[in-house]
Amino acid sequence: MILPFMRKILSVGLILLGCLTQTHAGMMPKDELDKLFEDQYLVGEIQADLPVYPLFVKDAASPDSKPELKAYVFETNEVVSVRGYSGKPINILVVIDLSGRFLSARLLDHKEPIFLDSYGTSKLTEFAAQYKGLTVRHSTEINKASDTPSRNEQSAYLRGVHRGTISAKAINRTIMSAAAKVALAKLKINVADHFDEKRAENESNNQNLNSDAKPVVAPVQTETKLADSSKPNTAAAPEEKIPVPDVTVKNLLASDASEKTSGKNTGKETEVKNSDQSEVAENTVAKDLGNDSLPAPQNISEKNEAINYLSEDQEARREWINLWQLRWLDIAILLGGLFILSLGLIAQKRFSANSARFRIVRSAYLLFTLGFIGWYAQGQLTIVNITAGLESLTSGGDLSFLMNDPMTVILWVFVGVTLLVWGRGSFCGWLCPFGALQELISLLANAIGIRQKRLRSALDAKLKWVKYGILVTLLASLYLAPRFAEQAVEIEPFKTAISFYFQRDWPYVLWAVACLMLGVVVYRGYCRYICPLGAALASVNFLQRWSWIPRREACGTPCQSCRHRCEYQAIAPTGKIDYSECFQCLDCVSIYQDDQRCLPLIQHRKAVGRVIPVASTLLPATLN
Repeated sequence: MILPFMRKILSVGLILLGCLTQTHAGMMPKDELDKLFEDQYLVGEIQADLPVYPLFVKDAASPDSKPELKAYVFETNEVVSVRGYSGKPINILVVIDLSGRFLSARLLDHKEPIFLDSYGTSKLTEFAAQYKGLTVRHSTEINKASDTPSRNEQSAYLRGVHRGTISAKAINRTIMSAAAKVALAKLKINVADHFDEKRAENESNNQNLNSDAKPVVAPVQTETKLADSSKPNTAAAPEEKIPVPDVTVKNLLASDASEKTSGKNTGKETEVKNSDQSEVAENTVAKDLGNDSLPAPQNISEKNEAINYLSEDQEARREWINLWQLRWLDIAILLGGLFILSLGLIAQKRFSANSARFRIVRSAYLLFTLGFIGWYAQGQLTIVNITAGLESLTSGGDLSFLMNDPMTVILWVFVGVTLLVWGRGSFCGWLCPFGALQELISLLANAIGIRQKRLRSALDAKLKWVKYGILVTLLASLYLAPRFAEQAVEIEPFKTAISFYFQRDWPYVLWAVACLMLGVVVYRGYCRYICPLGAALASVNFLQRWSWIPRREACGTPCQSCRHRCEYQAIAPTGKIDYSECFQCLDCVSIYQDDQRCLPLIQHRKAVGRVIPVASTLLPATLN
């Protein structure tokens, strides 16, 4: 048949699309920075050793005096590359003063697919703004979106972003690692050394607490916002009362200082002191704001120093392991649900033998999928998972970013395995929260007398091609028209209905409601005719190795019971099952065992009923 052949061609096309390359966003022009900071600072020229701009302030009382260096501004994309959920970096404009304190953290650009609309972007913008007032020495943790943020001199507990764990963690790593690199290069603040000292001090305090001696708490010099860099900071350093464990920043940066002689590492270690900060500030005061306003930058290599950053993979691994441990209960419940579903699909005949009981069990599982997997655990698989993965792989990344979403990872592994056994139906028929919502609404509609319309077979077959066209258009636009692709993924109403509980701008809500209402008119119309994720799963359905739905010789000729009752119209007149369009609802398996609906069983039951047994006591004596 041409349809399975075209699906194979489509799956090959998806692989070829991954060979295309992508562009990288450029740096913010200096004239834009001048406009942005015209009321606050004078923007100097970009530094030669690192793509950062110095920010100066002129003394209003002495217009002819030299401008005074106050801060640095930089785009994180130009300093580090930390991939977000989209597989692309999130660009933040960061302003950091000479003490290592964040004066501003402003979201410039992102490609996070769940947050591309104005509402979602505002959430990421609010998250990034929380870094104002923190320092490069702070350890940061991201809490739930419903938690109240808090901070002290050493630690900050930030309010997270609903449905944006991966994006929020990417922003955190981006800001902190970029700032650590700038602080070391321009301010001579070695964040790694700071956390080494803190850890050693905490261990010492813990040992003292475990001994009989009274613990000795050493004072810790804290940084304050630099109001006037011409005056020394004489504020008294507060005493540290409670040791704060190393949470994040230590894992973002590690230093390895070594001398180099004739290009060879001699192994002799050197140390970067925080006290060098004042020296750097003095050396970088401008004579004017021209190209020669700053002295030649003092590169780290000139002091025989080198920096080795922990890889993004190592930091990401530490984060997702912690997250999986925190969500152990959710993971256990999900695994339990998948185990029950697997048992039901393996023992499909017993599972569906009693049609009335089976309908109750199926409805209960759909409620579990919608309520727990979808709305609570946020485990809605989406075409965005595929597009983000493709973009990450084609831009030199990997799929490790998905590990921060354990529900998604577990579901994709389950779907990948069951594709080989049962096809796409294990997800589309049982584990898709939006699909479950459609089916439950259809059941409610049926209960009040509204029945779905069954389309003519020829029209149904043509409409099923629509979702493949949508999938190809969406995937091609990732590389040919990225801005269009950002909006095209909104063809899926999953984000609106499941991720954001319909709390979005009215066009998105209207589209989600329209998709649900389509399911009232035509059974699960969105899933069958529009869903690009369903098309993606169906396009690789040729990997399925078993025809698991039981069939008889009479199926199709003469029996058409299953075909006429299949709500998905996935059974051909010959009785053959189209597994790429089968949602694994098990209705046909239930019919197969029902002597009230299956024609061969009905005929057998009637034939047995016509045979009248004769008792031997009624026979003539001559026959006894």
